Amino acid sequence: MIKKYLPQHGIFSIPLIREITVILIIKIIVIFTIKYFYFSDPVAFNEAHLFGEVTSQEISLQNNNK
Repeated sequence: MIKKYLPQHGIFSIPLIREITVILIIKIIVIFTIKYFYFSDPVAFNEAHLFGEVTSQEISLQNNNK
């Protein structure tokens, strides 16, 4: 009885399984692309970033970069 519900030529002979597999592969590619482009460079961590305090050294660095 269960054999009639199982595919005869493999799991990918069912169209729904093929579509779900393609969608999952596309989602994984998109997630890794976003991770690579947006999270690849670490940001310097210090207390000024947390509390919004800007020191005179950071102001001079910002002025020098312009």
